[in-house]
Amino acid sequence: MTDLLAYTVVGVVLSVAAMAVFDGVFALLGLGRFGSLNGWLAAVFPAMIFVEQFRAAREWSGRLPTAVLAVVAGIGLGLLAASFAAGLPALISGALGALVATVVYAVVWHVGLAFVNR
Repeated sequence: MTDLLAYTVVGVVLSVAAMAVFDGVFALLGLGRFGSLNGWLAAVFPAMIFVEQFRAAREWSGRLPTAVLAVVAGIGLGLLAASFAAGLPALISGALGALVATVVYAVVWHVGLAFVNR
């Protein structure tokens, strides 16, 4: 689980850094305000990791219900975290939501598979 959490957190952090650079360039060119980019895009790299985790768990019997539970819990808590940061720029509030969603997903996925397949 430690590796999965590390990969997902690093994926979110790197995505946010790249988005901040692009958003800054767009702001300098007069194509919008800095921070207006949607921070939820930071969940793209972790989502690719989770798809590969799902494929790798092909022989595990409870992978589909565990994935569904992890998606619902992750997105739900991610939206809740983003709503608490609603006053901040979209880049920050969305990135916070993406970070919470990916961490929750990773924990529920790992613990859920271990519990279901005992």
